[in-house]
Amino acid sequence: MIRRGLLGFWSALLPASERERLQARLAYDVPTVPASWALATVQLGLIPVWALVGLSFANSVAGLQAEAILATEVPPLFIEAMLGSVGLGLLAYLISPPGLVLEYVIITGAVRVAGLVASDRPTGDPLVTLLAWLKRLAGAEIHQQRRLRALGPLRPDKVHPDGRGLLVLSSRDKPDWNERVTIEYEGAFYRLVGQEDRPHDRWVDVAYLLRRQKPGELIRSLVKLETPPESSPEAPDTV
Repeated sequence: MIRRGLLGFWSALLPASERERLQARLAYDVPTVPASWALATVQLGLIPVWALVGLSFANSVAGLQAEAILATEVPPLFIEAMLGSVGLGLLAYLISPPGLVLEYVIITGAVRVAGLVASDRPTGDPLVTLLAWLKRLAGAEIHQQRRLRALGPLRPDKVHPDGRGLLVLSSRDKPDWNERVTIEYEGAFYRLVGQEDRPHDRWVDVAYLLRRQKPGELIRSLVKLETPPESSPEAPDTV
C-alpha cells in the first residue's frame, strides 16, 4: 500500500509518456490522479508559508536599513526610507533562493490543479519533465553511437535478386523504409516485407527483403533505390 502511494506521487510528477511506461511495467494500477490532487493540495498549502517567510525576510532587511538610517548624520525622511526598505526586502525575497523555490512549488501546484480540473489528467513537473527529456536524448545518442559502431564504415548497398523480389544489404538503417512505402528500383516497384541484421566480416549489414508490388496497388509514398556500383545476381539466404 505504501509502495503504491509513493509510486502514485512519483507518477504524478512524471510527463505523460514516462507515466505510461511506468504503468506498463507494473502489474497493478498506480493511483496517479488521487496522488496528484494530494500533491497539489500540499503545494498550494505552502502559500501561507511563502507569505510569512517573505514578511520575515522583508522585516530583516527593513531592520538593517533602519539601523543604517539612524547611524547617518543627516538621516532622510524616516517613513519614506522604511517603506522603501520594506519594498526592497520583498523584492529581494522574491528573487532569493528560498523565495524562488517556494514560488516554483506553488505555481506548479496551481498548474497541476488547473490540469486536473480541465482534463482529469495529471500534469508532469517541469523540472522532472526536462530531466526525463535529457535522459531520453542521452539514451538515444548512446544507442545511435553503439549502432554505428556495430554497422561499421559506410559501404555501398548491395542488391541481390531472389526470384520473387530483392534482397538489399545496407551498411546503414533506412528509417524511411517501411511496409507502407513503395520502393522503386530499375523501373520496378517493391514493398518491404522483412528486415534483420546480418554479420558482414567484422561489421553488420541491415538486410531488407523486398517483394514486387501487386499491379494496381496504391502507391502512398515512393522511395527510389539507386543502382549500386556492385550488385550480385545471386542472392544469399533470404530473410
